[in-house]
Amino acid sequence: MMRRKIRPYAALLLGGLLATTSPLSAESRKTDSEQVSKLLSDAKSEALVLERDAEQLTAFTQSSVSWQSYADQLSQIRTHVNKVGSIIQQLNDLRVISSQWQKIAINRLTPLLNELADNTQQTITRLNANPDAVHSVSYRKYVSTHRELATDLASMIGSFVEYGRTKEKFDTLTRKLELPEGQQ
Repeated sequence: MMRRKIRPYAALLLGGLLATTSPLSAESRKTDSEQVSKLLSDAKSEALVLERDAEQLTAFTQSSVSWQSYADQLSQIRTHVNKVGSIIQQLNDLRVISSQWQKIAINRLTPLLNELADNTQQTITRLNANPDAVHSVSYRKYVSTHRELATDLASMIGSFVEYGRTKEKFDTLTRKLELPEGQQ
């Protein structure tokens, strides 16, 4: 399964969310949910583990490891995908208390995670259907796509977590300097 590139989102994310003329600027002043921010941090940690697992799976394509090694690695990956999925579900459940930027994060992370989960399942299905094909070009494409998706997910979550931390610092300084809202 091949997919489109989602790399330029980081610049758009930070640029769009920090711009004072953005339609988000009024809404983004709403208090961020600490619970949602914590879950995003948890998702970041889990996504980084998932990214390392995907890199290991990719390294397998450059070696002569057995299909059992692939199966073991894919089992770990599925566990981590499910953990991130559980966190994203919790985030969706907390939408009502999320600030605007946190809702945007949830909206963007959900489809990317779904795409990663689909690719993981397809990679497992292909392995189960033909274990001897793990060194084929087509299987390597699935593994490569999986790594790209895992990297994109970890990067996107990391960018949102960093945005949240930066926004919190900005809001703290705004209060400390007693700047009126809208004059930042």
